[in-house]
Amino acid sequence: MDALVVGGGLAGITAALDLADRGAQVTLVERAPVLGGLCRSVPDPVAGRVDTGQHVYLGCCTALEEFLGRIGVEPAWRQQRLELVVANSKTGVTRRLRAAPLPAPAHLLPVVFRWPGLSTRELVGTSAVVSALASFGPADQELLEAVPARSWLYSLGQDDRSITQVWEPFLVSACNVSLDRCSAGLAAYVIREGLLGGRDKGALRIPATDLTEWLDQPSQRRLAAGAVEVKLRWRAAELLPIGARSHRVRSTAGEELEAELVVLATAAPASARLLQSRGVADAQVDAAAALPSSPIVNLHLFTDRPFLPGPVVAAPGSALQWLFDRTALGERELSVEGEPVFHSAISLSAADDMIGIAESLITERLWTLCRELFPAARGARLRHSRVTREASATFAALPGSAAARPGPETPVDGVLLAGNWTDTGWPATMEGAVRSGHAAASAAACSSGYGPGDRSYPAQTL
Repeated sequence: MDALVVGGGLAGITAALDLADRGAQVTLVERAPVLGGLCRSVPDPVAGRVDTGQHVYLGCCTALEEFLGRIGVEPAWRQQRLELVVANSKTGVTRRLRAAPLPAPAHLLPVVFRWPGLSTRELVGTSAVVSALASFGPADQELLEAVPARSWLYSLGQDDRSITQVWEPFLVSACNVSLDRCSAGLAAYVIREGLLGGRDKGALRIPATDLTEWLDQPSQRRLAAGAVEVKLRWRAAELLPIGARSHRVRSTAGEELEAELVVLATAAPASARLLQSRGVADAQVDAAAALPSSPIVNLHLFTDRPFLPGPVVAAPGSALQWLFDRTALGERELSVEGEPVFHSAISLSAADDMIGIAESLITERLWTLCRELFPAARGARLRHSRVTREASATFAALPGSAAARPGPETPVDGVLLAGNWTDTGWPATMEGAVRSGHAAASAAACSSGYGPGDRSYPAQTL
């Protein structure tokens, strides 16, 4: 079988490797000059390159872990169990919290009961969420798909302060949408899978290098080893039929490639356009393409001294959200005019209020907040800064959005879908992208009889 994968993000790379492992002759095309999709970095005069978004994954991301091992890379920062510093923006109290070596959910007791900024009553009250999820099943999740996450948490006795301090930091960063707009079904999945699934499930994994260095060349080497041909700077424009079982994809430059199988591992709007160019209307893909997008903004700070109280810092209730001491996480030494500088990154999810603001204003506002919250920042000198943004980083995981997420099949035989926007059961994450690539390759195997099929990767339910 000749297979063509359109899109060189994690979904497309995974699908291409799986198809090649099953014996297909695979070509992968990508419109950018590097592989990785939205997992990418951009040039910076001090760091060389900085990420467009600080990427973090958890121990529960088993498909992603397997993928990284497959291409021969590892995270530089790998925890055995969840550990972070929490800085309360109201009281200024900063605490280092670490999960205990106990079975889940008891492993979280020292995290929850030392969480700063909440009364004992509120801390005890968070156990209602754990209890509700203990017997949570697929039917419960389906019912919650139509409910906003904040309303669901209210129904479990969580007040605004508990939601802001405890649940918001994890859920907003995972789902990239405010809890007023987030699907409760997806929020419940994140809590159960990422925090309650086991003592190592919430452990953090963070790459120390920039994302392009981390993923591009290792992916290209692994694809070459699997005899996958990679064409970069190749933008797909049209999907055309050839007879009953073959397809032609034409680029914007007029180049054409033919294949029996095509995997559209692109963003939902691009996949919808390509299907429409084939003369096919897929209502579910069109619905996915119509979902609003949600932005991510990052601020990279380069200071003359470190100022964060730990490698990973959560700032609940603050516009700072999550902060990362990239120097402490293992990034190479950097300098400005011969003097050493320390690199910190601030990651803002669901950053609708920041996406259109001038870079200088974002830097001024967030650096001011850093100096208010972290005593060490008051004596630090800011030598360089850089704002990066992804206006359409993910789809907005709104109530009811699950119904708009298609599986890998399309109405066209031999044309399949992959991408973290498809029905993986996960939010729009690296884990979801890898799982979607597996799902597309498995669907190809099951439908064509070309190699062993395995349908264990599509939508996971609780």
